[in-house]
Amino acid sequence: MSLSTPQIKAQLEAVLGRDADATAIAMRSPTQQPWPETIRLSNRQFELRWCDSPLALREALLELEQKDPASAGLVVLTPLATNQVADDIAARLSRGRIFEPQGWDIVRQLFQAKEIDARLGRYSWMPQLLIETAAQRAYAPVASGFLDLDTAWREVLDRAVGITVARPDAQALLQWSIQPSTDVALNQLPPKIRADVLQWLAENAGAAGGMVLACVESARTAEAVALGLVCGVVFASTGEGQAALGQAAIRLERFVGDKHVGIAEGRAWAAAAEQLVRSLGTDAMRGSLDRADALLTELRIGEFAQLSHLLPAALDQRLRQFAVVLAAHVSAPSDESLAMVEDCANRILQHGLAATQPQRMDRVEMARRIARWLRCPAAPHDQWGNGLTWQADQGAFVDWARFRLLGGDELPAVSQAYSSLRQAVIDRRNPFARQFSQALQQWNTQAAPANERIVLVESVLDRVVAPILTTHPVMLLVMDGLSISIFRELFARMASHGWSEMVRADIGRPLIGVAAFPTITEVSRASLLCGRLTIGVAAQEKTGFASHPALLGRSRADVPPKLFHKGDLADSTNLSQEVRDAIANPQQKVVGVVYNAVDDHLSGPDQLNQRWALEDLRLLLPLLHAAREARRVVVVTADHGHLLEDGSRQIAGGESDRWRVGSSAASPDEMVMSGGRVVTADGASTMVCLWGESTRYAGRKNGYHGGVSPQEVAIPLSVMLPFGMNLPDWQPAPPAQPEWWELPPVAALAPPMPAVVVPARRTAASTAGQPDLFGSQVAPPPAAPSPSGDVDWVSALFASPIYASQRQLAARVALPDAQMRLLLTSLVERGGKLSRAAMAQRLGLPEMRLGGLLSAARRMLNVDQALVLSVDETTGTIDLNQPLLLQQFRAKAEGGAR
Repeated sequence: MSLSTPQIKAQLEAVLGRDADATAIAMRSPTQQPWPETIRLSNRQFELRWCDSPLALREALLELEQKDPASAGLVVLTPLATNQVADDIAARLSRGRIFEPQGWDIVRQLFQAKEIDARLGRYSWMPQLLIETAAQRAYAPVASGFLDLDTAWREVLDRAVGITVARPDAQALLQWSIQPSTDVALNQLPPKIRADVLQWLAENAGAAGGMVLACVESARTAEAVALGLVCGVVFASTGEGQAALGQAAIRLERFVGDKHVGIAEGRAWAAAAEQLVRSLGTDAMRGSLDRADALLTELRIGEFAQLSHLLPAALDQRLRQFAVVLAAHVSAPSDESLAMVEDCANRILQHGLAATQPQRMDRVEMARRIARWLRCPAAPHDQWGNGLTWQADQGAFVDWARFRLLGGDELPAVSQAYSSLRQAVIDRRNPFARQFSQALQQWNTQAAPANERIVLVESVLDRVVAPILTTHPVMLLVMDGLSISIFRELFARMASHGWSEMVRADIGRPLIGVAAFPTITEVSRASLLCGRLTIGVAAQEKTGFASHPALLGRSRADVPPKLFHKGDLADSTNLSQEVRDAIANPQQKVVGVVYNAVDDHLSGPDQLNQRWALEDLRLLLPLLHAAREARRVVVVTADHGHLLEDGSRQIAGGESDRWRVGSSAASPDEMVMSGGRVVTADGASTMVCLWGESTRYAGRKNGYHGGVSPQEVAIPLSVMLPFGMNLPDWQPAPPAQPEWWELPPVAALAPPMPAVVVPARRTAASTAGQPDLFGSQVAPPPAAPSPSGDVDWVSALFASPIYASQRQLAARVALPDAQMRLLLTSLVERGGKLSRAAMAQRLGLPEMRLGGLLSAARRMLNVDQALVLSVDETTGTIDLNQPLLLQQFRAKAEGGAR
């Protein structure tokens, strides 16, 4: 074997490792090679000299003796052996010999090994490759001085083909296959080495790895991941029995050199490919995903893409199927059609690309929430009280969800389904809006409502702000045009900013404001800030706020109430120092701030998908931060709500959005409001306004106000407290969202029956009668209905001696029986699972207090650490294992537990 430059260098390093002062080293090489003239090692320059005779050797050594031994060195390369040179020549050579480098000897020196695994002997090419690739970087000394099989192969694979492990699995091979240099590195290897490398990989990578290597040998290396993803469709368990998939499995063989791809191999290949895509991220692997979509078409099974959890075509197919079942549900809402909607939505949200398209997934979630609401019965009059309460507790969330669907989806069929769903909401809400406006018209001429939850806009200062001022300073935040639906979205995560929503302890639910009429800024905001029904602009509002008797009575005479409008808030582009100083001043008992972002949006462009978050509204978080630092209570309210544009039509008659001067209605879309809380500039106290959602007087805008729809009349009135503070007679608010926001109705929990879904023609959704506007009582949150037989099994549980013992161990933190019963029956009614928000709502607790209750419940129910009651902190799901509970407590009851 002729010496290569890496072998010479390796032998030289070995000699210098034993004798750093060596100057003349001789090595045997059968033939002369194109070596470099010099090699530099250990800060010394070694000349390489070919000497084919003893005379040439003598001459080279004589020349060396004339040079500085501290810096010069000589490597003699010769075909002669040690016994073929004279003794005087040998004596002048390092170690008195001509080295005859052997492959494995040099490898042993490179790894500082004493012994080499005998199994390496079958790979005659390996020493040369290891020596040649030593130039890339030095080898680490082997442990215990033994060079084993795996260590050698790890270095070979790493340096020759770019695989960093000795025995790569299918996923490692797939990751290797997507590297652009893979085929180049393999093709540069001599045939024998390439064959042994592939054989070694095949022996260690399993069946799935064998399929990847079959792609390599078929010149389809870059398609290995895509073909694995295709196998996820071809061999999907949910597709078993499909003839088209069976035929595709046969067609697939041509991509792997006509090798048979069995179910086991195909599923293992698919699992490895999916795992790789998830680990590297779908964005990084988008090329393989798109290629897999194309391969499905080549295999003539494109329609089965939905069986995949990762392919882009699968997501689109699932969305199209969702559109079909959603349209059918809108046409004829039923428990069965809702179950299919839920199933399709879950399959979409579980897709691997869902996280990369959050807005699209949000629309799916909102659509199914509305689908649930379509199955909810109209609330009985004696439970819900009035239309304003319904709008605050239910309707606002319906509006939040449906306006998320504006703009549709990338797929026309899905957009059409969303449009039909929004129309169904309008069809159901307009009759309620008519009843609401009629009740409002009648009430407007009568006395104020007896419902303590309802606060007229002109009474907010007297009934809410002034009483709080007796114990805490207040910042009144008036967000012009803020509807309750946008308020709920905007402040959904206020706890993350250090705030807790509070409710009056005697009411247990948030207050609701009522705008003055017409529902426009000049009337409602002036009435709010002046504390009386009036009309005016910013100047009148400042004067009225600063001179309000109830606010003045709780303020220092030299520091009256102070109000800031839009123009006062910003100093350049930041929150002005004057506003900061007023909020921080402990002597300034009440600060009012008018914030116009929502009202400004109504006249803005309609080509943006507006999402409401505190972080997106300029100056709002600095305001709240300043209030929190000053330990102020913040009262958030509005002057009026608004309707967002959703297919409305323009009618003649008025110059404003939704009201006009007059005393008679000219169309069924109009109604007359007079007297009571109607305030007009001419003092006539009479107006004509629009009551429904589908009409407007003005040109097209983002939204409108001035009429008497529930969305315009009902305004948020929320009291927020910085964490760590208490407010007498107030308590943390329970979750605001209705149950259908979190969960489907019970009947829709069952798995949907397989069926062929055919789009049906939409029919108008039936609308049940709505309640009166103002009731005389506030009904408490409804108790969860008990499942069949719950009295038997829960009572048997309470009677169990083991339960009594657990209750005693829990001591003071033990839950009362009534609370434990409600917790258990609520879970059983929902199939054993509930979200934290839904459970908090069932129990009438703020979600922030639910953790302690669940901890106590687990302490009582989880005997010997058995997971009877568990909480998944990642998903926020509470899970009850009822059979295990009954087994642990040996509780049995006739006809009881399900």
